[in-house]
Amino acid sequence: MRRLSTGVLLVSAAAIGYELLLMRVLSIIQWHHFAYMIISLALLGYGASGSFIALFRRTLEPRFTQAFAACAFAFSVAMVACFVIGQRVPFNALEITWDRRQFLNLALMYLVFLCRFSLPPVASGSR
Repeated sequence: MRRLSTGVLLVSAAAIGYELLLMRVLSIIQWHHFAYMIISLALLGYGASGSFIALFRRTLEPRFTQAFAACAFAFSVAMVACFVIGQRVPFNALEITWDRRQFLNLALMYLVFLCRFSLPPVASGSR
């Protein structure tokens, strides 16, 4: 059980570090207003993952250690993949007033970053 607690601590610290990294990157690349969308995405994603765990608790509880390990692995892969994909989205905040495609690019950025925050490993630490 102690090893699992250490795993939850490390995954949670990595999630908070990743959230801070995304906030810094978006405040440098885009305006600082878009950096705050990461906070809302993180809260929305953690709520979605908690809801998933609550709905599938009976299925996940007997295999808690395996489910946590699988989600932690998916979390590590998604952190890198979502960051790389998010950097390739051609969103330009300066063009949003006259180019309607920028709204689609903004929505795509939301979806890409939401995919990472909606994985359940952080919320699955509470048993």
